[in-house]
Formats: sequence, C-alpha cells, structure tokens
Amino acid sequence: MEKDIYKHIRAGEAYVADRVKADTERSRKGLFELVITKDGKPIDGDVCVEATMTDIDFNFGANIFMLNQYDTDEKNRLYEREFTKIFNSAAIPLYWEGTEPTKGNIRYSREAPNDVYRRPPADIVADFCEANNIRMKGHPLFWHEFVPKWVTEYDFSELKYFIEKRFAEISERYADRCERFDVVNEPSRIYDVYMRDRASGGRYIIPEDDYCVWAFELARRYFPANKLILNDTVEAAFHDFRGKYSGYYLNIKDLLSRGVQIDEIGMQCHLGDRGGVNVYNGERLYNVLDTYASFGKPINISEISIPSKIQGEEDEELQAIAAEQLYRICFSHPALSGITWWNLPDDGVLTTKRKAGDENLPSTGLIDGDYNEKLAYKTLDRLINTEWRTDEVINTSNGIASFKGFYGKYDIKVTVGGEVVTKRLHLSKDMSRVRRIEL
Repeated sequence: MEKDIYKHIRAGEAYVADRVKADTERSRKGLFELVITKDGKPIDGDVCVEATMTDIDFNFGANIFMLNQYDTDEKNRLYEREFTKIFNSAAIPLYWEGTEPTKGNIRYSREAPNDVYRRPPADIVADFCEANNIRMKGHPLFWHEFVPKWVTEYDFSELKYFIEKRFAEISERYADRCERFDVVNEPSRIYDVYMRDRASGGRYIIPEDDYCVWAFELARRYFPANKLILNDTVEAAFHDFRGKYSGYYLNIKDLLSRGVQIDEIGMQCHLGDRGGVNVYNGERLYNVLDTYASFGKPINISEISIPSKIQGEEDEELQAIAAEQLYRICFSHPALSGITWWNLPDDGVLTTKRKAGDENLPSTGLIDGDYNEKLAYKTLDRLINTEWRTDEVINTSNGIASFKGFYGKYDIKVTVGGEVVTKRLHLSKDMSRVRRIEL
C-alpha cells in the first residue's frame, strides 16, 4: 500500500512546480554589476572577472549538540566534517539544565566538564563555530522544560530573579557571538507538560500568564542588537493550522498588538512517519508560510525531523524526496530566513528523557549509525553546495561585468593583463547592485 506521505507530496506537486522556480529566482537572486575602475575610470580593454560565492544569505543549519560528545577523536572529527560540509548555521545548546545543573554551578566555559549528554559547554561550541564561519543561534533563553531540579523549588515570581541572572550571563558571553536567540520556546506546550508531569513530579516551570511579554522585554534589554525569536511546536505551527484562526497565529498577533518586539517567527517541523499533510503537501505548506508571512516578520523553520524509517520500513528515498521538497519550498519563499535540520546523526537523537517519537525517532538523522551519509544528506549537499551556489567567469571589454547570482558573500578575482586583484564583496538584497572595484 502506498504510504500517506507519497500521497501528500503528489497532491501538491503541480502547485509546487509552478511556484518554486519562479519564487527562487525572484527571492534569492539578483542582477549585479561590477564596475572595474582604475584611477576612478572604467577599464578599457579585456577584463576577466571571476565571481566565487563563499557564503549564501540564508541559514542552512542543524543543532550542534553532539560536538565533542563521542568517545573517540575519529568519530568527533567525522561529526565536525559532516556538519561543516553543508551547514553555515548552528543552534547552540543553552538549555538551563546544561548551563546550571546545580544552583550556582555555571557551565559555559571551555574548562567546564563535558559531562552532560547533548549539552557541550557553549564556549567550546562558539569557538568551533567561529573558527568555521558558522553563524549561531542561542537555543533557548527560556523554556519551561529541560530545567534543573533546583529551579522547580521556586514559584515563578521568585524565579524571575534567577531568569534575569541567566539572561545577563548569556548576554555577557554570547550577545556579540550569536546572531539570534530563541527567547521563548514552545509556549503552546505548557498545559500539555503540566498535565503530563504533575503526577510524576517531572521538572517543569509553570510561568505567569503574560510571561512571553515579560521574557521578550527582558531579552530586549539584554540583547538589544540580536534577533529575538518566538519558537513553537510542529503542532502549533503546522498540524493545528487553521489559517488566521490558528492558535499560534493568534498568540503572535496578540503579542505584537501589545508592543512585543518579536523579530522572527520560529516554526518547528518535527514529522513522524505518519500525518504531516500541511507540510508534505506543498500547496498546503505554501499556504501556512504565506499566512505567517502576513505579519511582515522573517520566518525560520527552526527544527526539522523527517525519518528514514517510515511505517516500519527503511525508506531513505522517501526521506530524501520529502526533504528536497521542503527545502526547495522554504528556500524559495521570500519570508524565510533559514532552515534547521534538527539531528544530524541518528545516534544524536534524544531518547533519554522522551519516548522515541517524531524528533526522537532514531532514523531522523541525515547520517546513519555508522556515519554513512544518507540519501537525504547527499540531496541537501547537492542543493546547498551546487544548485544554490554561484560561480561565474565574466569576460568584458568595457570594464563592466554583469551577472545574475544568489545573494551572499563572494570572492571577486579581476585579471587585467598580468595584474590580478582579489576583493571580497557582500552582494546582498539590501545593498546596491552596482559595485566598484578599483585596481
């Protein structure tokens, strides 16, 4: 019997085919004009210009929670290699349970023991990312789950002091290193967590009704130059989508109407092996993105999980097909700022605190247990490093080199006679399309 996911993908194929290509050309590429001058005047004669893209203006990322988490140097280096090969962005772990496991035991520094699973000290992660030109998002500043036991001893009014202390510590260390921060994570799950854990004594915080307003005001004070994100679950963002009557949409609308400065909308996309029609059906996915884009805020698909074992059967091809469609649609959409695949390796999923479902299904990685690249990894590698990349050689006789390319950073090599000059330029959607290069 044909899997439901195939049916959903096929149902939206015609709409996707008509829109993806046109939107990608319109949203992600520009016409650039490089004017080669000497003594302020365009060069006469033959000029060869080579434009080589070094980074694209889009965040292709993953969480980097398994950095230095393996028992052998060989496997740690494999993880680093596979991460840096396709990703230019990383979600770094700032979970409270990992940064302050016991009260006052701050665990950010390089010297801190690397003894919490999937929570390497953030200084180590930030150093690695900066060394490899990887942009960073701090995840998360406040979440009611995955907190150390000691914080549950306080009610929320008392806890505010410690939350502000935490924001201040993170700001001091990472405000200048990270581009973005998830300020509030998964507000829609507070009731579910309360009902699930209240009998078992699970670790969670029950915040005040207006905690999102308070948290964003606090974050704006400590992170004035960073992009601040509201991030919510796949249920809130996709599964329970009801147009502009969706709960997540109405929450954002309410917060914005009250003056909360949300810079970016985070939408998780953890998909199990069934369901997911509002993601797998491309027409429906576009409709979800178009609806949230009406706020005029950038959107990032903050956490993606698609399993390679579907309904009990290994199916790497279906994982790759679904991933390719999702990435093509999201990359084409003008409101999207980035896409984050959640767990790079299969052995990096979280199964110690949650049952193996959706994001924690042990087949949702792009790398299998033996560190072989799955077909989905190879697909994203092809898209990111080949199809969505511009490398052009332009010959001109009037000193003006024109080309169409993806927005991003470029190395520009100009050869005139025996003279070679190399410049680095950022050719951005928000900058002038005409740039002068003086020899």
